[in-house]
Amino acid sequence: MVTQCQTKEPGRRERRKEETRRQIFQAAMRLFERKGVHDTTVEEITKAADVGKGTFFNYFPSKEAIFSALAERQMGILDRAVERAQTAASIRPVMIEMAKELAAGPGRSQIMLRSLLGLALNNKMLFELFTRVLAKGRERVGIIVARGQELGEIRPELDPEKVSRCLQHTIFGTNFIWAASKPSDLMAWHERSLDIFWRGIATEKGLTNKQGGTKK
Repeated sequence: MVTQCQTKEPGRRERRKEETRRQIFQAAMRLFERKGVHDTTVEEITKAADVGKGTFFNYFPSKEAIFSALAERQMGILDRAVERAQTAASIRPVMIEMAKELAAGPGRSQIMLRSLLGLALNNKMLFELFTRVLAKGRERVGIIVARGQELGEIRPELDPEKVSRCLQHTIFGTNFIWAASKPSDLMAWHERSLDIFWRGIATEKGLTNKQGGTKK
């Protein structure tokens, strides 16, 4: 019996630690969404997450470091999209859904997105994290683009790495302009931007598959 308990205990501890980390992350995101990063304090985050200040610093060295968890979330979205792409009959739904999910994380609110953009440019730790995530993201998207070329939906002469960069430009450019505009539906902005992006890279087959077999 003792051996069984000792075997199971690390698993339970890890689950509790992960749940606490997620609890802090979600509480912080809700506050960042309403107040922005600069005007949110660690004390407010710990109160909202119902944890002590010491517990907070066991998981994150600063409130800005919470965005490392957001970066992990973004990479998870990319990894799942790569998996779906391997068996997908059409690559467009995979790419569009992936792009929307990537945009939705930092795009919870215009206040939060403006804060994040400012931090990413002025905070060394976040800038380096941002740069690494972008590079890894291009690798993942390149795999998806190559799969789209195999399926005949994306123009074969296009360089997957360059297409990946263009998709990043589309997502981040749309987010940036939305953050500086009057309040509106971010996903509606991305619907338009991603449709134009797809039309620029798609083959005739890719355009035909755009709406489930009906070319527009």
